[in-house]
Amino acid sequence: EEALQPFHDQIDQLSHFIKEAKTECYYPSEHNLTRDESAAIYIYTMKWANNCLYDHLQEAWKTEDRATMKRWFKYLRLFKSALDKLPHSKRKIWQGVPFDETFIEKLNSKSSSTLYTSMGSCLPSSNEIKDYLQNNFSNKIILIGYESVNGKSIADYTANSRHEYVISPSTKIAKADCNVIDATDSVIYHLKGQN
Repeated sequence: EEALQPFHDQIDQLSHFIKEAKTECYYPSEHNLTRDESAAIYIYTMKWANNCLYDHLQEAWKTEDRATMKRWFKYLRLFKSALDKLPHSKRKIWQGVPFDETFIEKLNSKSSSTLYTSMGSCLPSSNEIKDYLQNNFSNKIILIGYESVNGKSIADYTANSRHEYVISPSTKIAKADCNVIDATDSVIYHLKGQN
C-alpha cells in the first residue's frame, strides 16, 4: 500500500485492487515471499478498466526519464525483491508489442551497445503472443525473443492463468539477430543476455 501511495489519485480503484491483491496473492509460498512481495507481482498482472497499474508503469517506463520513474521506486524495489527470491529459468522467452516504428529505430540505433529490457511480462510461446496481438491490435507486430536472460517464472503469483515470466529490469541485453516475417511485415528480434 505504501509503495503505491503516490498513485491513488491517478489509478482508478487502486485501493480496492491493492486489497484484492493482498487477499488473493499466493501467500505463504515455498519461495518465502512476504505477502507484500507476492501482492506486488499479483497486482502487476491484474487488468482492470483502461488504465490498470501495469499500463501506468509501462507509460512511465517508456519515458526513460528518471524523474518520472522516481515515484515508482518503492514499488519497483518491492517487485524486484520478490523477483530476486524466485528461481531463474534458462528457457527462451518472448515478448510482443504492436508495431511501432519508433521502437524499431531505438532497437536498431543501439545495435552496437548494450540494451536494457523493457519492463513487461514474457511468455514461453511466441505463437501465443502473436495470436493475441494480431487479434487485439493489428497484424503487424514486433516479437522479441530473449535468450540467456535468467527470466523469472511468476506463474504461481499472477492474477491470470498464463505461464508468465519477467526479466529483471536491470538485465543487460544485446541484439543478436533481426528478421522480418510473413506477409504482415512483422519483425522478430532475438536478444541475448550479457554478463
